[in-house]
Amino acid sequence: MSKSWRGPALVLAAACAGGGAPAGAPIPAADAKLYIVNQSGASITVVDQGRLAIDTVIDLQKMGFSANPKPHHVAVERDGSAWYVSLIGDGRVLKFDRSNHLLGQVRMESPGLLEIDPIHDSLYVGRSMTAPNPPKSVAVIKRSTFGMVEEQEVEIPRPHALVTTHDGRYTSSASLAENRIATIDAVTGRVTLTTIPGVFRSLVQFTISPDGKTMVAGGELSNTVLFFDVSKPPPYPPVREVPVGGKPWDPAFSPNGKFVYFSLFADNAVIELDVATGKVTRTFTGGLAQPYDMIMRRDGKYLFVVNQNTGATPTAGQSAHDAMPGMTGMSATSAKNGWLAIINVATGKVAKTLMLGKSPTGMGAAGAR
Repeated sequence: MSKSWRGPALVLAAACAGGGAPAGAPIPAADAKLYIVNQSGASITVVDQGRLAIDTVIDLQKMGFSANPKPHHVAVERDGSAWYVSLIGDGRVLKFDRSNHLLGQVRMESPGLLEIDPIHDSLYVGRSMTAPNPPKSVAVIKRSTFGMVEEQEVEIPRPHALVTTHDGRYTSSASLAENRIATIDAVTGRVTLTTIPGVFRSLVQFTISPDGKTMVAGGELSNTVLFFDVSKPPPYPPVREVPVGGKPWDPAFSPNGKFVYFSLFADNAVIELDVATGKVTRTFTGGLAQPYDMIMRRDGKYLFVVNQNTGATPTAGQSAHDAMPGMTGMSATSAKNGWLAIINVATGKVAKTLMLGKSPTGMGAAGAR
């Protein structure tokens, strides 16, 4: 099902068809930084991927933001020249340079996940769960000038999971409240809706394989992983659905695309799936406590896993979003410090642990996803 874009078509075209050129070649993995937000801690931890050590911690309150800005997610330019963070509590999206200097701010309601268009000058912003009824739209920000272009109506409640195809043509967001995916066409501005039949999934986050053909997402309420064929235009009905453990959360592909990894929030584990067969080939446990966001280092040696360590256990059928500190069901004062588990992919063991702040959530790195 397709719907016409509701805003002025030339506005979206301006953000997607020209503006600033895409970022340059990726920087080496050993020189790249990893940016991790501490949602209840009002801070951002910067990790050196080469040294596997904390580089610095950015205190948002000292920069003039509120005591509870709720930083939620990060996206980084491919060459590391700039990075972006969403602040749920302060209703802003921020832009920093590689030296962590603040370059600009855009105001919007309940910003959530961030996605950089790899071809065009657009940054897409989804919605968080904090607001009781966030807008049914995805924001489009022009990265070069860092200004809001438009809030694209997508017709789905709580648009959360967010990804752009490698050619920059399509950006998809999934609803946390319905079995529907909205896909924006950057050329025509049209929105195509995909309805997934069956039980309620609550898709948390997308990622796309290195060859650009396969999109995956975890259904935290169905305890399944869904595979989609994005080598053709939408709609995107799932081509495979695999039962896994409790609350599959965030995915990350191996550099060669042979395997995809998912954090299992409720099982304190990470699984490795063979993309060709959909079978779970390994399960990583130990040193994990409510694993949340994940990023694979570009050389494939390490898997970086954020652990929320909230201590709260969602009831059967309850979204884990509702049981997180600072979200819809828990006070931020209940937040605990989390940590980054660095898994050696070859051995499947945690090679190192770095302590983070309260209730860490999303992270980003140059060239990730």
